[in-house]
Amino acid sequence: MNSKYAKASFLDVFKYSFGGLGSNLAFILTMSYLTFFYTDIFGIDSMVVAGLMLIARLIDAFTDPLMGMIGDHTRSKLGKYRPWIIIGAPLLGVLVFMLFTAPELSPNMKIVYVYAVYITYSLASTIVNIPYHSLTPVISKDPYQRTVIVSWKQGMGTVAQFVITIMALPLVELFGGGKQGWAMYGVLIGVVTTVSFWICAWGGKKYDVVDMDVPQQSFSLKDDLKLIFGNKPMVMLMIAFGTDVLANASYSAANMYYFKYVLNRMDLVPKVASAILFAGIITLPILPVLAKWLGKKRLYWLGSLFSIIPLAVMWFRPTAPVMVLMSMMAAFGFISRIPANLGWAMLPECVDYAEWKYGARGDGLISSSLTFMNKLGMAFGGAMVSFALAKVGFVPNVAQTDAVNNMIVFLRFGMPVLGYVASLISMYFYEITNEKYSQIRSELDLRNMQKEAAI
Repeated sequence: MNSKYAKASFLDVFKYSFGGLGSNLAFILTMSYLTFFYTDIFGIDSMVVAGLMLIARLIDAFTDPLMGMIGDHTRSKLGKYRPWIIIGAPLLGVLVFMLFTAPELSPNMKIVYVYAVYITYSLASTIVNIPYHSLTPVISKDPYQRTVIVSWKQGMGTVAQFVITIMALPLVELFGGGKQGWAMYGVLIGVVTTVSFWICAWGGKKYDVVDMDVPQQSFSLKDDLKLIFGNKPMVMLMIAFGTDVLANASYSAANMYYFKYVLNRMDLVPKVASAILFAGIITLPILPVLAKWLGKKRLYWLGSLFSIIPLAVMWFRPTAPVMVLMSMMAAFGFISRIPANLGWAMLPECVDYAEWKYGARGDGLISSSLTFMNKLGMAFGGAMVSFALAKVGFVPNVAQTDAVNNMIVFLRFGMPVLGYVASLISMYFYEITNEKYSQIRSELDLRNMQKEAAI
């Protein structure tokens, strides 16, 4: 079946994959360090941080699908989606720097500053990331190559994970430590993010093409939203993916607290991050093969299931010897990359399902639903960590009570377990199997042939 579909060139796929670097640099940086930076460096109360994360996501509930619809209905010589990436990338880069800048302000003005910067950052991320993800089904119609493209994107995401989780703290110290170190690191990440997205837009140039002679389709909010909420596989994927992100966001937001207050071993942060990272790299080249063999639905379900095991071990033995910690986190890094990567590979299937059922694709709108769940899971994960720690009496930079340490352990290991259990339930109802997708593609191909014959 795959030989029937046109494929993108390797060079264009490689250039497009740089979007995975730009997207994940900002995403992993904010998920891993922003809560810690705001409480321990900038001096913001953890309850304020929790409220900020939730309010920003409420705004995203409107702006993400809006950006998806805007992208789908954009008509320009640069294409539908590329103009937004090109214009939005430098804005996003500047805001990444501002997120990790701690100006000398009064306590009230600090709150005003973080609200203004974080919400604006979230909007800039929407402008860039939704068009970026929308390009995947545009670049290639081949089902197998789409999985390969996602593997390349996530491979670049692994580079971002290295730069953030392993290199962040050493580079912050190299740049002077404290507020100065974080600000300089923010400059570096902002510049690399901008350039990465520009390279990504370059890779999509040949494929994101608008025929300016074809009349513009009429806009209908009801018809557009139907592509998501009338699309059962998309709804199930949104829930499963969102709860997986929630699991990882809680895990990441509590990470620094775990090493600093529970283990008193900040030196282990880059070492454990290295184990997770390099174990995850192994997943990338074998993911397309496993997806073709087992089917994406089954592989996603198994990946979520087995991600629970190493988390559960550490939940019950949080102060286990270093070798146990390293081995469990390496196992988690390998297994958890499967559902994390597969969600994006399954997204084009849901786009095709919408076209098959309703006669309209909505690449941008449907992509926006997954990016929204990505940010929603990240925000709720970070907000829950801030909220829960405040409730049990967390005070920065002092020895913590047993109640606080127990909460940190639960947030880092127990909460992710619950997130993966929720994704298992949702993915059970995802109905696009390999056989179902073959049927969908065959019927879409027949329709297209009939349209061409009628012209």
